[in-house]
Amino acid sequence: MIRSEQSCHQAVEDIRKDNVSGASEISRKAASAFALFAAESHNRSASEFFGGLLRLGADLVLAQPHMASVFNLVNSVLYSIEQSQQLCTPQELAELTKQKAEEFTAGSLSAVQLIAERGETLIQDGCKVLTFSASGSILAILKKAKENGKSFQVVVCESRPMLEGRLLARFLGNARIPVTLIADAAVGLFGKGMDLYLVGADSVSEEAFVNKIGTFSLGLLSREFGVPLFVACERSKFIASDWRISPLVDGNPEELLDDELLNVRVNNPYFEEVPLAFCRQVITNEGFLPPSEIPHYIRKTRLCRRLMDLIRKSVLDLSSPG
Repeated sequence: MIRSEQSCHQAVEDIRKDNVSGASEISRKAASAFALFAAESHNRSASEFFGGLLRLGADLVLAQPHMASVFNLVNSVLYSIEQSQQLCTPQELAELTKQKAEEFTAGSLSAVQLIAERGETLIQDGCKVLTFSASGSILAILKKAKENGKSFQVVVCESRPMLEGRLLARFLGNARIPVTLIADAAVGLFGKGMDLYLVGADSVSEEAFVNKIGTFSLGLLSREFGVPLFVACERSKFIASDWRISPLVDGNPEELLDDELLNVRVNNPYFEEVPLAFCRQVITNEGFLPPSEIPHYIRKTRLCRRLMDLIRKSVLDLSSPG
């Protein structure tokens, strides 16, 4: 295994094991893996370069299969390289790969700021906001509102089993934003008195979005209590439902139960699909989008078919017995 393959393999493993960082941060790590591959693999032929990049891309997608921004990063880079490999030298392909990875990272960081500027307009003085799990976009919105001199309170669900909510509560508290941290099971008790529900998303498809397990309940409370629910995420998290791998990722059973019990099976999913119908609007770097407009944006994406073929083959191989 050459040095670039070793380095990229380690990057994939680090991403696979990251159960705390948000999708945007993990996507930027994936972009760094592409830049690393480009920096160390330009001595291959054009076809070898694309083949290696294709395998790395599939590994990155499968490392965090529920995160649409990772897929969209990989797909956009591979689509560009596939279209260019007959016209460019390996060195030019490496430079193009590095350029696309850097553009994605810069765009992602810029997108969060645009989301913050738009989202903070929802927060008024005296507002009570409830959020679930931890999202870089939600953190940016709330910090922006604080920077603009608004006085408000935030209720944060701890978000079991990984407890990302505790981390978000710490960041908000450090920003001098009043925070109440609650158990997930208390969301019904606290949710009635809120003015606004804000959540992030790992992916947004035509009719549903994917977020941390427990978000569906917040959608039901939104309807029951008449509190508007807004989803905040980068445009790069939009993905066709046919392209997205199932979000049902089972976590470590010991996070719920560290002893074996007779006739007891532990199921510990991390993510779930939530109907977009629960959502008032999606706050993106391209503006506020009603759920009805999401399919239009998804249809704009051009697909690298070889990437999809490799991902589907890998998923079938992993699910095959033996």
